[in-house]
Amino acid sequence: MTEQAARHLRIVVPPAAWTAAMEDGSVQVPGLTWETAAHIAHAPERFVATREQAYDVGENGLRRYIIDLLDGAPPTAIPVFFSREYMHRNLLVREDSPLSGLADLAGKRIGSRLTVVSGTGAAVLMMLEQAYGVDLLSLKLHMDVGRFPTNRMGLDMQPGPETDDVALSQLLGGDLDAVIMTTGPRYYSLFGGDGIDDVVAAHPGLRTLVTEPDVIVDAYRRTGLYPISDVVVLRRELVDEAPEAPAQLVDAFSRANALAGRHRDADEQRMADRELALLDRDPYGYELGPDQRLNLKAYTDFFYRMGAIERPLEPEELFVPSTLP
Repeated sequence: MTEQAARHLRIVVPPAAWTAAMEDGSVQVPGLTWETAAHIAHAPERFVATREQAYDVGENGLRRYIIDLLDGAPPTAIPVFFSREYMHRNLLVREDSPLSGLADLAGKRIGSRLTVVSGTGAAVLMMLEQAYGVDLLSLKLHMDVGRFPTNRMGLDMQPGPETDDVALSQLLGGDLDAVIMTTGPRYYSLFGGDGIDDVVAAHPGLRTLVTEPDVIVDAYRRTGLYPISDVVVLRRELVDEAPEAPAQLVDAFSRANALAGRHRDADEQRMADRELALLDRDPYGYELGPDQRLNLKAYTDFFYRMGAIERPLEPEELFVPSTLP
């Protein structure tokens, strides 16, 4: 493909250090040019933009994407994962709560404006069960169901609060024991300094249930679980018309990820360095390696056990074949 015939792409990326090199021209691909939309902070809104605004490259929630595949759509995802979360610091409790860890949530009333099958909602429940042995049938879940064909687990669910403010009011009023909220991605979900800390600061009488990074790292070391709830997806026509593009984009995003340090301030870089030192490994490779395979399979299987998808898929079934070894 000549430079004059370069294919131009519209790409949605999070406003993050690990995608910034896609914006400033540091990363280039022969035969491709692009413009990036990096103004959408929240992943669900990026999912909507990807679907509705004709972007060539964007994101989708794993469950929604699997439903599309089960409905007969061809794979359009590439093994690039922008915004993983440890799914520990997502739970708020009252400051005077006797609860001290995730295992203490057994039998408790948990509420959220998030649905049970949302990326965060389902991933938190998976961590409770698989990292802390919480019997999910013991929970009283005040969370909306969402698109939930069947309740295979027999979870105790009832409609939840419509907004975060209502959920926090119910928590402070004693109607709930804990509330699930979203956190920041990657090291923010380990150390804090994100939106959930702002929520706590604005609501005296609340605290995050888990604050110690060592507790979160211990769960990762014991289980290998670091949920992947979102995947990068391509427009179907791009996959069909430019079969070389999926692998090229994996490489481009990988190079941008490697250049993230250029776009972090000193505090953020300290968090990034400390995270890798605690983990003793880098979980952020854009590939279908052992870490990614374990987490995709665990989460997909959990969705099936919940009843949120009709059958589980193997990790290899999720991605454009040319992006796999």
